[in-house]
Amino acid sequence: MSEKLRNLLRICLISGILCLLTSGLSAQTDDPVTAELLENFFRDNETASESDAQQFLENLETWRNRPLDLNALSREDLNAMHLLNSLQIEQFIAYRAQMGPFLNEYELQAVPGWELSDIRRVLLFAQVRSGLNQRNTSLWNGLLEGDNELLMRIGSVRPGDFPVDAEGIPYNRGIRYRHTFDNRLRFGFTAESDPGEALFRKSNRNGFDFYSAHLFIQNLNPTVKVLALGDYSARFGQGVLLQTGFWPGKSAETVSVSRGGRKINAYGAFGEAFFFRGAAATIALGEHVEVTALYSDRRRDGNIVLPDSIDLEAPEVEFSSLQTSGLHRTPPEILDEKALHERIGGVSAEYKWRTGQVTANGLYIAYDKPWAPQPAAYRKYVFQGKTLAAGSVDYNWRYRNWLLFGETARSDNGGMAAVNGLLVSPDQHVTLTAMHRALGKDYQSIYGAPFAEVSRASNEQGMYLGADIRYIRRWQINLYADVWKHPWLRFGVSSPSRGREFLARVIWTKSKTFSAYVLWQAEIKERDSDIEGIDGLLENRRDRFRLHAAYKVGPGVELRSRVEWTLYSIQNGGTTHGFIAYQEAAVKPLSFPVTATARYAIFDTDGYDTRVYAFETDLFSAVSIPALSGRGSRAYLNLSWRVNKWLRLEGRVEQTNQVRAVTSSGFTGRELFWKFQVRMRW
Repeated sequence: MSEKLRNLLRICLISGILCLLTSGLSAQTDDPVTAELLENFFRDNETASESDAQQFLENLETWRNRPLDLNALSREDLNAMHLLNSLQIEQFIAYRAQMGPFLNEYELQAVPGWELSDIRRVLLFAQVRSGLNQRNTSLWNGLLEGDNELLMRIGSVRPGDFPVDAEGIPYNRGIRYRHTFDNRLRFGFTAESDPGEALFRKSNRNGFDFYSAHLFIQNLNPTVKVLALGDYSARFGQGVLLQTGFWPGKSAETVSVSRGGRKINAYGAFGEAFFFRGAAATIALGEHVEVTALYSDRRRDGNIVLPDSIDLEAPEVEFSSLQTSGLHRTPPEILDEKALHERIGGVSAEYKWRTGQVTANGLYIAYDKPWAPQPAAYRKYVFQGKTLAAGSVDYNWRYRNWLLFGETARSDNGGMAAVNGLLVSPDQHVTLTAMHRALGKDYQSIYGAPFAEVSRASNEQGMYLGADIRYIRRWQINLYADVWKHPWLRFGVSSPSRGREFLARVIWTKSKTFSAYVLWQAEIKERDSDIEGIDGLLENRRDRFRLHAAYKVGPGVELRSRVEWTLYSIQNGGTTHGFIAYQEAAVKPLSFPVTATARYAIFDTDGYDTRVYAFETDLFSAVSIPALSGRGSRAYLNLSWRVNKWLRLEGRVEQTNQVRAVTSSGFTGRELFWKFQVRMRW
């Protein structure tokens, strides 16, 4: 019997045991909306970090405990929920403005473009309330009457990720406190040290390696819409000019491509790179005009380049790139810590009317040292120097079931970049989108991150088409096609190149207890040839085919099963394969304070090009998306114990057994990782 067959039999055996052990429980499971949204957002964003998910998860939990009022929800609130596409949000706002406040939840079925599945998801976090209950408590009273949470976490480091010359011990430590009230007030602080960073000694004699604090107020009065002090995230328009907070790109939510919501948001995550530190505010100047201003003044990590000469007339100290890992464990990493002084000023003036808005944005960035990237042909047009200024204009206009949106930006060197899109619903059950991007090779941006294939807002032209079809009851079809070209060179690509990507997903929801989907994704990119005797660019193609099912085998147990195959082929070359299969169980007994999630997975890939990713359920406000290659198995167990009303203990242990065929016999690598956190709410 082959090893792969034996592993598949193990999965079947584990599934059977889980069903037998839990079939007698009288319980209920958490609604899977949160996990589903997280996976949709992050499973195709393999570089997404934990800090990207923390704010999103915290908002959902706050709204689940204190549901929002559908008769008072703003456009920004709906965008922050990430449950609806932009056209559905505009149709909701227009319906409520025309028909008046909702009388009950059943009236939501009359909102154009809203399906029953959308309504069920929204009602987990919002409800219809009478006007008498709307914000009858003063915001200042919220300082005492809001919700408090203190989270303390410790975790081990994965073997191989701990440098021998690290200052500290191989454990991650973090503390986060937050206070929230009525979606209007939030303040808190964060302290964190990564594995290997010293704590109260050596380079961190003042305690933790990273400290963060914030105060965020929304709707203070009719004039002050938003006020942020301390650390915050910011977004202008479609992200061409500015985007520090995470926003999903291409995913199985194929028509969720437009960006919206508040320009300023609180920041309380553990990530140390993509946020601003200072002050920001949004001020309403009458009914139609809002002005947002921001200022940030902070130290940044950077790769310092020392001058070759000690002569007094030698060039000043430069830096070649910004460091975003947040790791300060070894002497070189500590040397780059807070080596730069960054100042940022920005302003956004918005004119809005009932069916749209137009906004003018400006951003200025200054460093105390010149940015001097290492010379390379593909870096010919990147930013160099101490200061960078840029401006943009963005718009959003709805006409019936059409929504047009976009942003056009210009940097001070003359480079241009633009993103323009359309959302249209030709039928109640069909939503279509088209997005064109023209990001000039000479457009310069540091914090730009629009919808694009590239990580920076430059050197790309492309067209994206997406569809969401729900014609047949219980069936949903998502499709997208994306084609693009890069007019200039890129890292690892020595000439202009092209690419294309396609996705199809079909979801079948048989009942409240069973749903399944099949997904196919293909990505074709041109890269430099590494095949001997062949020069130039070759097409590299990766195909993924996935089968996934979720089913409730009892009142308290949900099982999730997946099988996925990956194929990677190079033009004029061979094809490699990858495979993963897993069985997962989520158990939440109603009458028992302990809940659990467990998974066992097997994987087998021919190499790193066919690596497989599988989004994993993790502890609250954490994200795990491991890249698995070689051959082996992986298992994890999450436990959560609600000790009483205000105390919850959570733990996770995971183990990966991996065979890497580096010799004829190969060898086995085993990685064991754990983390534990305490959550106190009052």
